[in-house]
Amino acid sequence: MRLPPHVHSEDGFSLAELLVTIVLVSVTFVAILTGLMTTIRVSASHRTQATTDAVVRSAAEWVKDISHNPYRATCNGTAMYSLNGLAMPTGYSATITTVEYWNPVPAPAATGTYNVSSHMQSVCPSGGDAGLQRITIVATASNGQATETVQIMKRAI
Repeated sequence: MRLPPHVHSEDGFSLAELLVTIVLVSVTFVAILTGLMTTIRVSASHRTQATTDAVVRSAAEWVKDISHNPYRATCNGTAMYSLNGLAMPTGYSATITTVEYWNPVPAPAATGTYNVSSHMQSVCPSGGDAGLQRITIVATASNGQATETVQIMKRAI
């Protein structure tokens, strides 16, 4: 008995076609997986930066708040103000790095222009605190991915 001609032909995929398909699917999968991993890494970095920014701004508000940190004219530098009691997320820290004092009579400027920074100095003016301070606060993430700095002006009321 003879078989019909269509039974003898074995239509299907050759080994080469299967290997090319496997390689294409693998390359596509690796590209998608790499993109997802990059997205996750960038998202984590952005979240760390945003949290560090929120921590430094909260610390600045804490220092500006007179109920937590009233204005002190004692010229004791960073020891005058405290961040004690400020709630911070785990893995983040904030510190007061400098306190500068307003000097209403700075050394004369060579250009004759008014410059606020020339009126700020790190030591107490000879006449004592003049009622205005510039405080620098730095917040950092413990993993080292983000550091944010903010400066605030605090004045005597």
